[in-house]
Amino acid sequence: MTTYKLSIIGILVCILGSFQSCIENDIPYPTIKGEILEIDMDGMISAKIDDDANTVMVKVADTLDLVDIRIKKLVVTEGAKVIPDALSCIDFAHFPDTGFVSVDSLPVTANTRMNFKKPVPLLLKIYQDYQWTINVSHEINRIFQVKNQTGTPLVDELNKQVIIYVDKDEQPKFDNIEIENMQLGSSIAETNPNPVTVHDFRRPQKFEVKAFGETEIWTVSIMHPSDDEKSAQLSAWTKRAYLSGTTKTKQVSAQYRKKGEDSWESVLPNEITIEENGSFLAMMTHLQPETTYEYELTVDGKTEGLKEFITDAIQQVPNLNFDSWFLEGKVWYPDIDLSADNYFWDTGNKGASLAGGSDLPTMEEKKNVIKGSAIKMASKYVIIKFAAGNIYSGSFVGLAGGTKGAELDFGRPYTGRPSRMKGYYSYAPGIIDKADNDKYGYMKGQKDSCHIYIGLFNWTKPFRVNTVTETFVDLTWNNESMIAFGELKTDQSTSGYQSFNIELKYRDYFTKPTYIVIVASASKYGDYFVGSTSSVLYLDECKLVFE
Repeated sequence: MTTYKLSIIGILVCILGSFQSCIENDIPYPTIKGEILEIDMDGMISAKIDDDANTVMVKVADTLDLVDIRIKKLVVTEGAKVIPDALSCIDFAHFPDTGFVSVDSLPVTANTRMNFKKPVPLLLKIYQDYQWTINVSHEINRIFQVKNQTGTPLVDELNKQVIIYVDKDEQPKFDNIEIENMQLGSSIAETNPNPVTVHDFRRPQKFEVKAFGETEIWTVSIMHPSDDEKSAQLSAWTKRAYLSGTTKTKQVSAQYRKKGEDSWESVLPNEITIEENGSFLAMMTHLQPETTYEYELTVDGKTEGLKEFITDAIQQVPNLNFDSWFLEGKVWYPDIDLSADNYFWDTGNKGASLAGGSDLPTMEEKKNVIKGSAIKMASKYVIIKFAAGNIYSGSFVGLAGGTKGAELDFGRPYTGRPSRMKGYYSYAPGIIDKADNDKYGYMKGQKDSCHIYIGLFNWTKPFRVNTVTETFVDLTWNNESMIAFGELKTDQSTSGYQSFNIELKYRDYFTKPTYIVIVASASKYGDYFVGSTSSVLYLDECKLVFE
Protein backbone atom coordinates (compact mmCIF):
# COMPACT_ATOMS: atom_id res chain seq x y z
CA MET A 1 0.00 0.00 0.00
CA THR A 2 1.24 3.53 -0.81
CA THR A 3 0.94 6.12 1.95
CA TYR A 4 0.98 9.85 1.29
CA LYS A 5 2.27 11.91 4.20
CA LEU A 6 1.91 15.68 3.94
CA SER A 7 3.42 17.93 6.60
CA ILE A 8 2.85 21.64 7.07
CA ILE A 9 6.42 22.25 6.04
CA GLY A 10 5.91 20.10 2.98
CA ILE A 11 2.87 22.12 1.96
CA LEU A 12 4.78 25.39 2.36
CA VAL A 13 7.69 24.04 0.36
CA CYS A 14 5.36 22.94 -2.40
CA ILE A 15 3.65 26.33 -2.39
CA LEU A 16 7.03 28.03 -2.63
CA GLY A 17 7.62 26.08 -5.83
CA SER A 18 10.39 23.71 -4.91
CA PHE A 19 8.11 20.79 -5.81
CA GLN A 20 10.27 18.42 -3.78
CA SER A 21 8.63 15.01 -3.67
CA CYS A 22 6.47 14.59 -0.60
CA ILE A 23 5.59 10.94 -1.27
CA GLU A 24 6.95 8.12 0.87
CA ASN A 25 6.67 4.74 -0.86
CA ASP A 26 6.45 1.83 1.59
CA ILE A 27 5.62 -0.84 -0.99
CA PRO A 28 7.80 -3.84 -0.03
CA TYR A 29 10.12 -5.35 -2.60
CA PRO A 30 8.78 -8.61 -4.08
CA THR A 31 10.53 -11.82 -3.07
CA ILE A 32 11.83 -13.64 -6.13
CA LYS A 33 14.43 -16.29 -5.52
CA GLY A 34 17.62 -16.00 -7.51
CA GLU A 35 18.33 -19.45 -8.95
CA ILE A 36 20.80 -21.12 -11.28
CA LEU A 37 18.51 -22.81 -13.79
CA GLU A 38 21.00 -24.25 -16.30
CA ILE A 39 24.76 -24.56 -16.53
CA ASP A 40 27.28 -25.92 -19.01
CA MET A 41 31.05 -25.76 -19.19
CA ASP A 42 33.94 -27.21 -21.15
CA GLY A 43 34.15 -30.98 -20.79
CA MET A 44 31.04 -31.24 -18.62
CA ILE A 45 29.69 -34.78 -18.17
CA SER A 46 26.92 -34.15 -15.65
CA ALA A 47 25.45 -31.40 -13.49
CA LYS A 48 23.15 -31.56 -10.49
CA ILE A 49 21.43 -28.34 -9.38
CA ASP A 50 20.08 -28.41 -5.81
CA ASP A 51 17.57 -25.58 -5.40
CA ASP A 52 17.15 -26.21 -1.68
CA ALA A 53 20.86 -26.10 -0.83
CA ASN A 54 21.74 -23.51 -3.51
CA THR A 55 24.52 -25.73 -4.83
CA VAL A 56 25.62 -27.04 -8.21
CA MET A 57 27.63 -30.28 -8.50
CA VAL A 58 29.44 -30.64 -11.83
CA LYS A 59 31.49 -33.56 -13.17
CA VAL A 60 33.95 -32.83 -15.99
CA ALA A 61 36.29 -34.96 -18.09
CA ASP A 62 39.44 -36.01 -16.25
CA THR A 63 41.60 -34.53 -19.01
CA LEU A 64 40.78 -30.95 -17.99
CA ASP A 65 42.73 -28.86 -15.51
CA LEU A 66 40.27 -27.52 -12.95
CA VAL A 67 42.22 -24.27 -12.57
CA ASP A 68 40.98 -22.96 -15.94
CA ILE A 69 37.55 -24.06 -17.15
CA ARG A 70 35.22 -21.98 -19.31
CA ILE A 71 31.54 -21.71 -18.43
CA LYS A 72 29.61 -22.04 -21.70
CA LYS A 73 26.09 -21.45 -20.35
CA LEU A 74 24.76 -19.91 -17.15
CA VAL A 75 21.00 -19.43 -17.14
CA VAL A 76 19.70 -17.71 -14.00
CA THR A 77 16.42 -16.20 -12.80
CA GLU A 78 15.36 -13.42 -15.15
CA GLY A 79 16.56 -10.04 -13.90
CA ALA A 80 19.13 -11.46 -11.48
CA LYS A 81 22.56 -9.84 -11.33
CA VAL A 82 25.49 -12.28 -11.31
CA ILE A 83 28.42 -11.53 -9.01
CA PRO A 84 31.08 -14.28 -9.16
CA ASP A 85 33.90 -14.76 -6.68
CA ALA A 86 36.64 -12.37 -7.81
CA LEU A 87 39.49 -14.65 -6.72
CA SER A 88 38.08 -17.56 -8.73
CA CYS A 89 37.70 -15.60 -11.97
CA ILE A 90 40.49 -15.62 -14.53
CA ASP A 91 39.35 -12.10 -15.51
CA PHE A 92 36.81 -10.75 -13.01
CA ALA A 93 36.42 -7.41 -14.81
CA HIS A 94 35.13 -9.13 -17.95
CA PHE A 95 32.94 -11.81 -16.36
CA PRO A 96 29.28 -11.20 -17.38
CA ASP A 97 27.05 -9.71 -14.68
CA THR A 98 23.97 -11.41 -16.14
CA GLY A 99 23.07 -14.94 -17.12
CA PHE A 100 23.76 -16.14 -20.67
CA VAL A 101 22.58 -19.00 -22.87
CA SER A 102 25.90 -19.32 -24.72
CA VAL A 103 29.25 -17.59 -24.93
CA ASP A 104 28.37 -16.65 -28.51
CA SER A 105 25.72 -14.30 -27.14
CA LEU A 106 28.33 -12.38 -25.10
CA PRO A 107 30.62 -9.54 -26.19
CA VAL A 108 33.94 -10.69 -27.61
CA THR A 109 35.68 -9.18 -24.59
CA ALA A 110 33.78 -11.40 -22.13
CA ASN A 111 35.78 -13.99 -20.19
CA THR A 112 33.89 -16.76 -18.40
CA ARG A 113 36.89 -18.84 -17.35
CA MET A 114 37.19 -19.74 -13.68
CA ASN A 115 39.42 -21.67 -11.29
CA PHE A 116 37.37 -24.57 -9.89
CA LYS A 117 40.08 -26.22 -7.78
CA LYS A 118 37.95 -25.21 -4.79
CA PRO A 119 34.18 -24.66 -4.48
CA VAL A 120 33.32 -21.36 -6.14
CA PRO A 121 30.80 -19.00 -4.50
CA LEU A 122 28.51 -17.03 -6.79
CA LEU A 123 26.02 -14.37 -5.66
CA LEU A 124 22.69 -13.73 -7.39
CA LYS A 125 21.05 -10.39 -6.58
CA ILE A 126 17.37 -9.82 -7.35
CA TYR A 127 15.72 -7.67 -4.66
CA GLN A 128 17.39 -10.01 -2.16
CA ASP A 129 20.79 -11.76 -2.21
CA TYR A 130 21.10 -15.50 -2.87
CA GLN A 131 24.47 -17.16 -2.32
CA TRP A 132 25.20 -20.20 -4.51
CA THR A 133 28.18 -22.56 -4.61
CA ILE A 134 29.49 -24.35 -7.70
CA ASN A 135 31.51 -27.53 -7.08
CA VAL A 136 33.46 -29.05 -9.98
CA SER A 137 35.32 -32.38 -9.87
CA HIS A 138 36.76 -34.92 -12.30
CA GLU A 139 34.81 -37.94 -13.49
CA ILE A 140 37.50 -40.58 -12.95
CA ASN A 141 37.15 -44.18 -14.10
CA ARG A 142 39.61 -46.14 -11.99
CA ILE A 143 40.66 -49.41 -13.64
CA PHE A 144 42.09 -52.51 -11.95
CA GLN A 145 42.85 -55.57 -14.07
CA VAL A 146 45.07 -58.24 -12.53
CA LYS A 147 45.59 -61.81 -13.72
CA ASN A 148 43.65 -64.29 -11.55
CA GLN A 149 41.71 -61.42 -10.00
CA THR A 150 38.51 -62.25 -8.13
CA GLY A 151 35.77 -60.13 -6.66
CA THR A 152 35.60 -56.35 -6.56
CA PRO A 153 38.61 -54.26 -5.46
CA LEU A 154 38.20 -52.09 -2.38
CA VAL A 155 39.01 -48.45 -3.16
CA ASP A 156 39.49 -45.83 -0.45
CA GLU A 157 39.66 -42.58 -2.42
CA LEU A 158 40.09 -40.42 0.68
CA ASN A 159 43.21 -42.23 1.92
CA LYS A 160 44.37 -43.28 -1.58
CA GLN A 161 44.42 -47.01 -0.83
CA VAL A 162 43.37 -50.03 -2.92
CA ILE A 163 43.00 -53.74 -2.08
CA ILE A 164 42.81 -56.15 -5.04
CA TYR A 165 41.81 -59.77 -4.45
CA VAL A 166 43.27 -62.72 -6.38
CA ASP A 167 42.20 -66.35 -6.39
CA LYS A 168 44.08 -68.39 -3.79
CA ASP A 169 44.28 -71.52 -5.97
CA GLU A 170 45.24 -69.82 -9.24
CA GLN A 171 47.52 -67.24 -7.60
CA PRO A 172 48.92 -68.73 -4.36
CA LYS A 173 51.93 -66.38 -4.16
CA PHE A 174 52.21 -62.59 -4.24
CA ASP A 175 55.74 -62.28 -5.68
CA ASN A 176 54.72 -62.93 -9.31
CA ILE A 177 51.61 -60.79 -9.71
CA GLU A 178 50.78 -59.76 -13.28
CA ILE A 179 49.06 -56.38 -13.54
CA GLU A 180 47.39 -56.11 -16.93
CA ASN A 181 45.99 -52.59 -16.55
CA MET A 182 45.74 -50.13 -13.70
CA GLN A 183 44.46 -46.55 -13.73
CA LEU A 184 44.60 -44.90 -10.32
CA GLY A 185 43.91 -41.33 -11.35
CA SER A 186 43.20 -39.24 -14.42
CA SER A 187 43.42 -40.98 -17.79
CA ILE A 188 46.27 -38.62 -18.71
CA ALA A 189 48.13 -38.99 -15.41
CA GLU A 190 51.70 -40.26 -15.28
CA THR A 191 52.06 -43.22 -12.89
CA ASN A 192 55.44 -44.18 -11.44
CA PRO A 193 56.53 -46.87 -11.38
CA ASN A 194 54.58 -48.24 -14.32
CA PRO A 195 52.15 -50.71 -12.69
CA VAL A 196 52.68 -53.43 -15.33
CA THR A 197 56.38 -53.59 -14.36
CA VAL A 198 55.64 -54.25 -10.68
CA HIS A 199 55.23 -57.92 -9.72
CA ASP A 200 56.22 -58.30 -6.06
CA PHE A 201 53.26 -57.54 -3.79
CA ARG A 202 54.41 -59.41 -0.72
CA ARG A 203 54.18 -55.95 0.77
CA PRO A 204 51.91 -53.09 -0.36
CA GLN A 205 53.38 -51.09 -3.24
CA LYS A 206 53.25 -47.30 -3.54
CA PHE A 207 52.64 -45.46 -6.81
CA GLU A 208 53.07 -41.77 -7.64
CA VAL A 209 50.23 -40.41 -9.77
CA LYS A 210 51.07 -37.04 -11.35
CA ALA A 211 48.60 -34.81 -13.18
CA PHE A 212 48.08 -31.06 -13.54
CA GLY A 213 51.18 -30.24 -11.51
CA GLU A 214 50.11 -32.28 -8.48
CA THR A 215 51.25 -35.66 -7.15
CA GLU A 216 49.16 -38.23 -5.28
CA ILE A 217 50.64 -41.26 -3.51
CA TRP A 218 48.49 -44.40 -3.86
CA THR A 219 49.07 -47.63 -1.92
CA VAL A 220 48.04 -50.89 -3.62
CA SER A 221 47.77 -54.23 -1.80
CA ILE A 222 47.15 -57.70 -3.24
CA MET A 223 45.34 -60.17 -0.99
CA HIS A 224 43.50 -63.47 -0.97
CA PRO A 225 39.83 -63.16 -0.08
CA SER A 226 38.84 -64.58 3.29
CA ASP A 227 36.58 -67.62 3.43
CA ASP A 228 33.64 -65.32 4.16
CA GLU A 229 34.49 -63.22 1.11
CA LYS A 230 34.86 -66.29 -1.10
CA SER A 231 31.55 -67.77 0.04
CA ALA A 232 28.36 -66.26 -1.23
CA GLN A 233 26.71 -63.78 1.07
CA LEU A 234 23.06 -64.40 1.96
CA SER A 235 20.39 -61.93 3.03
CA ALA A 236 17.03 -63.41 4.07
CA TRP A 237 14.03 -61.08 3.94
CA THR A 238 10.38 -61.84 4.70
CA LYS A 239 9.29 -63.29 1.35
CA ARG A 240 12.55 -63.32 -0.60
CA ALA A 241 16.27 -63.90 -0.11
CA TYR A 242 19.38 -62.67 -1.92
CA LEU A 243 22.70 -64.38 -2.68
CA SER A 244 25.77 -62.45 -3.82
CA GLY A 245 29.28 -63.53 -4.71
CA THR A 246 31.76 -63.61 -7.58
CA THR A 247 32.14 -65.77 -10.67
CA LYS A 248 34.97 -66.24 -13.17
CA THR A 249 32.96 -67.90 -15.93
CA LYS A 250 29.64 -66.10 -15.33
CA GLN A 251 28.00 -69.47 -14.75
CA VAL A 252 25.70 -69.19 -11.72
CA SER A 253 22.65 -71.24 -10.69
CA ALA A 254 20.76 -71.89 -7.47
CA GLN A 255 17.86 -73.95 -6.16
CA TYR A 256 15.89 -73.80 -2.93
CA ARG A 257 13.06 -75.49 -1.01
CA LYS A 258 11.30 -75.49 2.34
CA LYS A 259 13.18 -77.62 4.81
CA GLY A 260 11.68 -81.10 4.84
CA GLU A 261 10.27 -80.94 1.32
CA ASP A 262 11.57 -83.02 -1.59
CA SER A 263 10.98 -80.81 -4.63
CA TRP A 264 13.30 -77.93 -5.50
CA GLU A 265 12.53 -74.57 -7.05
CA SER A 266 15.18 -73.05 -9.31
CA VAL A 267 16.23 -69.41 -9.41
CA LEU A 268 15.23 -68.21 -12.88
CA PRO A 269 17.78 -66.66 -15.25
CA ASN A 270 16.03 -63.28 -15.02
CA GLU A 271 16.45 -63.44 -11.24
CA ILE A 272 20.25 -63.52 -11.56
CA THR A 273 22.32 -60.48 -12.51
CA ILE A 274 26.04 -60.72 -13.28
CA GLU A 275 28.26 -57.63 -13.56
CA GLU A 276 31.27 -57.24 -15.84
CA ASN A 277 33.61 -57.54 -12.85
CA GLY A 278 32.18 -60.99 -12.05
CA SER A 279 30.01 -60.07 -9.08
CA PHE A 280 26.54 -61.63 -9.13
CA LEU A 281 23.22 -61.26 -7.35
CA ALA A 282 20.63 -64.06 -7.25
CA MET A 283 17.12 -63.69 -5.82
CA MET A 284 14.96 -66.44 -4.31
CA THR A 285 11.28 -65.47 -4.43
CA HIS A 286 7.79 -66.51 -3.24
CA LEU A 287 9.01 -67.43 0.24
CA GLN A 288 6.92 -67.66 3.41
CA PRO A 289 7.64 -65.54 6.51
CA GLU A 290 9.33 -67.14 9.53
CA THR A 291 10.11 -70.31 7.59
CA THR A 292 13.29 -72.40 7.32
CA TYR A 293 14.59 -72.98 3.78
CA GLU A 294 17.43 -75.01 2.28
CA TYR A 295 19.43 -73.93 -0.77
CA GLU A 296 22.27 -75.02 -3.03
CA LEU A 297 24.39 -72.56 -4.99
CA THR A 298 26.51 -73.55 -7.99
CA VAL A 299 29.20 -71.14 -9.23
CA ASP A 300 31.66 -71.92 -12.03
CA GLY A 301 30.60 -75.58 -11.93
CA LYS A 302 31.27 -75.95 -8.18
CA THR A 303 28.32 -76.56 -5.84
CA GLU A 304 28.52 -75.44 -2.24
CA GLY A 305 27.09 -77.75 0.40
CA LEU A 306 23.45 -77.63 1.45
CA LYS A 307 22.78 -74.53 3.56
CA GLU A 308 19.83 -73.13 5.50
CA PHE A 309 18.25 -69.79 6.30
CA ILE A 310 15.15 -68.53 8.11
CA THR A 311 13.00 -65.78 6.64
CA ASP A 312 12.04 -62.70 8.65
CA ALA A 313 8.66 -62.08 10.23
CA ILE A 314 6.28 -59.48 8.81
CA GLN A 315 6.87 -56.27 10.75
CA GLN A 316 4.03 -53.77 10.62
CA VAL A 317 4.18 -50.50 12.55
CA PRO A 318 1.62 -49.51 15.20
CA ASN A 319 -1.60 -47.76 14.23
CA LEU A 320 -0.83 -47.35 10.53
CA ASN A 321 -4.59 -47.45 9.92
CA PHE A 322 -4.95 -44.41 12.25
CA ASP A 323 -7.91 -45.90 14.14
CA SER A 324 -6.46 -45.27 17.63
CA TRP A 325 -6.07 -41.82 19.22
CA PHE A 326 -4.85 -40.73 22.64
CA LEU A 327 -5.40 -37.43 24.47
CA GLU A 328 -2.72 -36.13 26.82
CA GLY A 329 -3.63 -32.78 28.30
CA LYS A 330 -4.91 -30.76 25.36
CA VAL A 331 -2.88 -32.58 22.69
CA TRP A 332 -4.14 -35.47 20.57
CA TYR A 333 -1.74 -38.21 19.44
CA PRO A 334 -2.39 -40.83 16.69
CA ASP A 335 -1.26 -43.57 19.10
CA ILE A 336 -2.91 -46.17 21.33
CA ASP A 337 -1.13 -44.51 24.27
CA LEU A 338 2.29 -43.01 25.02
CA SER A 339 3.84 -46.13 26.52
CA ALA A 340 7.18 -47.33 25.18
CA ASP A 341 5.49 -50.06 23.12
CA ASN A 342 2.76 -47.91 21.58
CA TYR A 343 4.23 -44.39 21.23
CA PHE A 344 5.25 -44.52 17.56
CA TRP A 345 3.71 -41.41 15.94
CA ASP A 346 3.92 -37.71 16.69
CA THR A 347 2.68 -34.54 15.00
CA GLY A 348 3.10 -30.78 15.10
CA ASN A 349 0.32 -30.56 17.68
CA LYS A 350 2.56 -30.38 20.76
CA GLY A 351 4.64 -27.56 19.30
CA ALA A 352 1.53 -25.65 18.24
CA SER A 353 0.05 -26.09 21.72
CA LEU A 354 3.22 -24.88 23.47
CA ALA A 355 3.26 -21.85 21.18
CA GLY A 356 -0.20 -20.98 22.48
CA GLY A 357 -2.41 -22.45 19.77
CA SER A 358 -5.68 -24.23 20.46
CA ASP A 359 -6.74 -25.02 16.88
CA LEU A 360 -4.38 -27.95 16.31
CA PRO A 361 -3.32 -28.85 12.74
CA THR A 362 -3.50 -32.67 12.99
CA MET A 363 -6.63 -34.38 14.29
CA GLU A 364 -8.68 -37.57 14.20
CA GLU A 365 -11.26 -37.73 11.39
CA LYS A 366 -14.39 -39.82 11.95
CA LYS A 367 -16.61 -38.88 8.99
CA ASN A 368 -14.44 -38.62 5.88
CA VAL A 369 -12.91 -42.10 6.19
CA ILE A 370 -12.37 -45.38 4.37
CA LYS A 371 -12.85 -47.38 7.56
CA GLY A 372 -12.79 -46.64 11.29
CA SER A 373 -10.93 -43.37 11.83
CA ALA A 374 -8.58 -41.45 9.55
CA ILE A 375 -6.03 -38.72 10.15
CA LYS A 376 -6.76 -35.16 9.03
CA MET A 377 -3.78 -32.85 8.47
CA ALA A 378 -4.83 -29.23 7.92
CA SER A 379 -2.13 -26.59 7.52
CA LYS A 380 -2.81 -23.51 9.66
CA TYR A 381 -1.33 -20.26 10.91
CA VAL A 382 -0.92 -20.83 14.66
CA ILE A 383 -0.41 -17.63 16.68
CA ILE A 384 2.82 -16.41 15.04
CA LYS A 385 3.92 -19.26 12.77
CA PHE A 386 2.71 -21.34 9.86
CA ALA A 387 2.17 -24.95 10.95
CA ALA A 388 1.76 -27.68 8.36
CA GLY A 389 -0.63 -30.48 9.18
CA ASN A 390 1.71 -33.46 9.51
CA ILE A 391 2.55 -36.78 11.08
CA TYR A 392 5.91 -38.52 11.53
CA SER A 393 7.37 -41.59 13.15
CA GLY A 394 9.28 -40.15 16.07
CA SER A 395 8.78 -37.72 18.93
CA PHE A 396 8.56 -34.01 19.65
CA VAL A 397 11.59 -32.87 21.70
CA GLY A 398 10.80 -29.22 22.37
CA LEU A 399 10.63 -25.70 20.99
CA ALA A 400 13.80 -24.21 19.51
CA GLY A 401 14.83 -20.57 19.30
CA GLY A 402 12.02 -19.51 21.61
CA THR A 403 8.95 -20.13 19.47
CA LYS A 404 10.77 -19.85 16.14
CA GLY A 405 10.81 -23.59 15.53
CA ALA A 406 11.14 -27.01 17.09
CA GLU A 407 13.43 -29.97 17.69
CA LEU A 408 12.16 -33.42 16.76
CA ASP A 409 13.57 -36.93 16.95
CA PHE A 410 12.89 -38.60 13.59
CA GLY A 411 12.70 -42.38 13.34
CA ARG A 412 11.60 -45.40 15.36
CA PRO A 413 13.54 -48.68 15.78
CA TYR A 414 12.67 -51.10 12.97
CA THR A 415 14.41 -53.98 11.18
CA GLY A 416 11.84 -55.05 8.58
CA ARG A 417 12.32 -54.71 4.82
CA PRO A 418 8.94 -54.00 3.19
CA SER A 419 8.55 -53.69 -0.57
CA ARG A 420 6.11 -50.79 -0.46
CA MET A 421 3.59 -48.85 1.57
CA LYS A 422 0.00 -48.66 0.39
CA GLY A 423 -3.10 -46.87 1.62
CA TYR A 424 -5.63 -44.16 0.79
CA TYR A 425 -5.20 -40.40 0.69
CA SER A 426 -7.40 -37.40 -0.04
CA TYR A 427 -5.82 -34.04 -0.78
CA ALA A 428 -7.13 -30.52 -1.32
CA PRO A 429 -4.21 -28.15 -1.96
CA GLY A 430 -4.50 -24.43 -1.43
CA ILE A 431 -2.49 -21.53 -2.81
CA ILE A 432 0.64 -20.82 -0.77
CA ASP A 433 -0.08 -17.75 1.35
CA LYS A 434 2.51 -18.15 4.10
CA ALA A 435 6.28 -18.10 3.70
CA ASP A 436 8.00 -17.31 6.98
CA ASN A 437 11.31 -18.35 5.42
CA ASP A 438 12.72 -15.67 3.10
CA LYS A 439 14.45 -18.31 1.00
CA TYR A 440 11.06 -19.60 -0.13
CA GLY A 441 9.20 -16.30 -0.34
CA TYR A 442 9.08 -16.62 -4.12
CA MET A 443 6.67 -19.56 -3.71
CA LYS A 444 3.80 -17.36 -2.55
CA GLY A 445 0.96 -17.58 -5.04
CA GLN A 446 1.96 -21.08 -6.20
CA LYS A 447 -0.14 -24.17 -5.53
CA ASP A 448 0.77 -26.08 -2.39
CA SER A 449 1.76 -29.77 -2.55
CA CYS A 450 1.63 -32.68 -0.14
CA HIS A 451 4.46 -35.08 0.63
CA ILE A 452 4.27 -38.67 1.89
CA TYR A 453 7.50 -40.64 2.22
CA ILE A 454 9.03 -43.68 3.86
CA GLY A 455 12.72 -44.32 4.49
CA LEU A 456 14.77 -47.09 6.10
CA PHE A 457 18.04 -46.09 7.76
CA ASN A 458 21.08 -47.62 9.41
CA TRP A 459 21.23 -45.38 12.49
CA THR A 460 22.29 -45.95 16.08
CA LYS A 461 19.76 -43.41 17.41
CA PRO A 462 16.95 -41.18 16.10
CA PHE A 463 17.91 -38.24 13.90
CA ARG A 464 17.59 -34.91 15.74
CA VAL A 465 15.77 -32.44 13.48
CA ASN A 466 16.00 -28.69 14.18
CA THR A 467 13.73 -26.48 12.08
CA VAL A 468 15.48 -23.27 13.20
CA THR A 469 18.94 -24.35 12.03
CA GLU A 470 17.31 -26.25 9.13
CA THR A 471 18.87 -29.53 10.21
CA PHE A 472 16.88 -32.18 8.35
CA VAL A 473 17.38 -35.78 7.24
CA ASP A 474 19.17 -35.96 3.88
CA LEU A 475 16.72 -37.82 1.66
CA THR A 476 19.13 -38.14 -1.28
CA TRP A 477 21.35 -41.13 -2.04
CA ASN A 478 24.30 -39.03 -0.86
CA ASN A 479 23.14 -40.14 2.59
CA GLU A 480 25.01 -43.43 2.98
CA SER A 481 22.94 -44.38 6.04
CA MET A 482 19.76 -44.47 3.92
CA ILE A 483 19.06 -48.07 2.90
CA ALA A 484 15.71 -47.62 1.15
CA PHE A 485 13.41 -44.75 0.20
CA GLY A 486 10.11 -44.06 -1.55
CA GLU A 487 7.83 -41.04 -1.78
CA LEU A 488 4.63 -39.50 -3.13
CA LYS A 489 4.55 -35.80 -3.99
CA THR A 490 1.61 -34.10 -5.67
CA ASP A 491 -0.11 -30.74 -6.01
CA GLN A 492 -3.24 -32.27 -7.54
CA SER A 493 -6.62 -32.32 -5.83
CA THR A 494 -8.06 -35.83 -5.49
CA SER A 495 -11.80 -35.05 -5.13
CA GLY A 496 -12.08 -37.73 -2.47
CA TYR A 497 -9.95 -40.69 -1.47
CA GLN A 498 -7.55 -42.34 -3.90
CA SER A 499 -5.41 -45.41 -3.34
CA PHE A 500 -1.63 -45.06 -3.42
CA ASN A 501 1.38 -47.37 -3.57
CA ILE A 502 4.82 -46.07 -2.64
CA GLU A 503 7.52 -48.44 -3.90
CA LEU A 504 10.67 -48.64 -1.80
CA LYS A 505 13.92 -48.46 -3.75
CA TYR A 506 16.78 -50.28 -1.98
CA ARG A 507 20.43 -49.32 -2.38
CA ASP A 508 21.60 -52.22 -0.20
CA TYR A 509 20.06 -55.68 -0.02
CA PHE A 510 22.35 -56.98 2.72
CA THR A 511 22.37 -54.36 5.49
CA LYS A 512 19.39 -54.58 7.83
CA PRO A 513 17.82 -51.24 8.70
CA THR A 514 17.66 -50.14 12.31
CA TYR A 515 15.20 -47.24 11.98
CA ILE A 516 12.13 -46.39 9.94
CA VAL A 517 10.94 -42.87 9.09
CA ILE A 518 7.41 -42.34 7.77
CA VAL A 519 6.26 -38.76 7.20
CA ALA A 520 3.15 -37.17 5.73
CA SER A 521 2.52 -33.44 5.39
CA ALA A 522 -0.24 -31.36 3.86
CA SER A 523 2.43 -28.80 2.89
CA LYS A 524 5.68 -30.20 1.46
CA TYR A 525 7.73 -27.20 2.60
CA GLY A 526 6.10 -27.01 6.01
CA ASP A 527 9.51 -27.71 7.60
CA TYR A 528 10.49 -24.26 6.34
CA PHE A 529 7.15 -22.73 7.49
CA VAL A 530 5.96 -22.40 3.90
CA GLY A 531 2.54 -23.47 2.63
CA SER A 532 -1.16 -22.75 2.33
CA THR A 533 -3.49 -22.28 5.29
CA SER A 534 -6.21 -24.01 3.27
CA SER A 535 -4.35 -27.24 2.37
CA VAL A 536 -5.86 -30.41 3.85
CA LEU A 537 -4.53 -34.00 3.60
CA TYR A 538 -6.31 -37.13 4.83
CA LEU A 539 -4.70 -40.57 5.26
CA ASP A 540 -6.47 -43.82 6.07
CA GLU A 541 -5.94 -47.59 6.13
CA CYS A 542 -2.21 -47.56 5.33
CA LYS A 543 -0.15 -50.74 5.41
CA LEU A 544 3.37 -52.00 4.76
CA VAL A 545 3.50 -54.64 2.02
CA PHE A 546 6.04 -57.47 1.93
CA GLU A 547 6.67 -59.25 -1.40
